[in-house]
Amino acid sequence: MVVTDFLARRQETFPDGKDAVPGMFSARFDGGNIEFKFRRVYKILKDHNFPVLMVDAGVGDDFGKATMKFLNKIESEKGVLICVCTDHYAEKTSSPFCSFEELKFAYEYRVDVLPLKVGDIYPPKPPGGADNKHDEENEAADVIKMVFRPNVAFKDCRDLDETQIARLIADKLLKKKRGAGHG
Repeated sequence: MVVTDFLARRQETFPDGKDAVPGMFSARFDGGNIEFKFRRVYKILKDHNFPVLMVDAGVGDDFGKATMKFLNKIESEKGVLICVCTDHYAEKTSSPFCSFEELKFAYEYRVDVLPLKVGDIYPPKPPGGADNKHDEENEAADVIKMVFRPNVAFKDCRDLDETQIARLIADKLLKKKRGAGHG
């Protein structure tokens, strides 16, 4: 009962994001349940004025242009790359705008990351190696090792609902604006 009351109050008092730093969702957009769940998380944050960014390209749209614009925004405004860490997050694909490239950008430009564990494996272990035509040298594993270091705390979101996840993200985007916290 006490936990239920606490969660209900916390949902009622969802913060306003007008003073938050921007956050960009980085994920393997594959049309699955995780994608749809995080599109709902994105909507909750947008509905509370958070400056969150998520590529949403339709057929024929240039999602690369939006990806470049969003990455530049979070870098220039000291924002956060929100990493939706499925088991295969940061897989290197034929696209120059895949989650591997987004994570590599975060490393190269020292963009703050918020790793959200949504799969059973963390850190993620995307496919790579000699048999992988897109990542024969297993570069994804190298980038993951550099970014998701032991001192970078991740949030386990496997048992959280959309509102709880949105609240975790909101807290990070607001805390970073105030200059508190690490990683």
